[in-house]
Amino acid sequence: MPGRRWGGFALILLLLPVAAYLGWRQGRATVVTSSDIPLPAANSESETPVARRFARPASASPLPSLQTPLRDALPLLRQRADAGEPAAACRLAAEMEYCNQIRHRLMAASEALQEQETLKRNPASGLPPDALQNMREMMAANSERLLKESEHCEGVPPATAAERIHYWRQAALGGSTPALRHYAVGNAFRLNETLDNLDALAVYRREAEAMAWRGASAGDLQTSLALASALSPRRNEFRRYFLAQAVRPDEVKALALYLHLERQLGGAPAAMGPLREQVAQQVGELSAALAPDARSRAREIASGYAREWTRHSWAPGPSSPLGMQGGTADAARTECAAPAGGPAG
Repeated sequence: MPGRRWGGFALILLLLPVAAYLGWRQGRATVVTSSDIPLPAANSESETPVARRFARPASASPLPSLQTPLRDALPLLRQRADAGEPAAACRLAAEMEYCNQIRHRLMAASEALQEQETLKRNPASGLPPDALQNMREMMAANSERLLKESEHCEGVPPATAAERIHYWRQAALGGSTPALRHYAVGNAFRLNETLDNLDALAVYRREAEAMAWRGASAGDLQTSLALASALSPRRNEFRRYFLAQAVRPDEVKALALYLHLERQLGGAPAAMGPLREQVAQQVGELSAALAPDARSRAREIASGYAREWTRHSWAPGPSSPLGMQGGTADAARTECAAPAGGPAG
């Protein structure tokens, strides 16, 4: 039992840097149809070429395999993305994001190993030798796994925040569903880069709601949840994701979207039960707060969504909804392998 207890404690210590990293990322910081809220008119020199380029059709040629080292795939991905192909722009942005996160995880692992060495040299730590050895073995295994994953990024210089945001936005404007989600909820922006991206955040603030409506109308569950949370006045004011900061609260629109989600979730697998219950709770709370005519208007709007929008797909994907607080997982490289406007999973 003592060995098992210390092993569990060591695992907690091992996961602390990862938890801190994930918490930092989550703090970065989610009848009306998408066409009723158009993207702002391109009135600046930086926006006009993007909108014009993405009127082009997507290429039918497959993108490089996910197993292709990024240094080999990068030239083609960049060429096709810059030529106006949304799927290539999404994949390029996701590759840049992946490698950026790998670097952060490697730094966290390195710091954890240094802390472990400090504990090893400090008799006052109170940790027995077998606990320290378990910690070291787990950390070494974690570092080896990260180094193996980082081989995909070898030989490629780190992408700047501006580059990542640029390609996420391009892909989103082109109709890539995973890119729409990633950009609309604000995942393209990181807290430690906020002051470097003030101009891009100003553009995001003007575009985020329209992009979120487009993602929701395309049947993306996570975008729909994030937008409903952003619209709801009952959202958590102490943890507002970027989308919630860009959207004005509207109880009628929020209820309409939650009613639509409730109807869609009625045909979802049993595993979606907890999410179905949370959506039903939001429907109940918003309905109780609205006058009868407002509730009727929300139901009418929701019926329009059911008629006009793409139905949600429950096929399992690499990302999953993260509850009702407006956040979502990052778009994965595998999601961006699909054609623009295609399945997000």
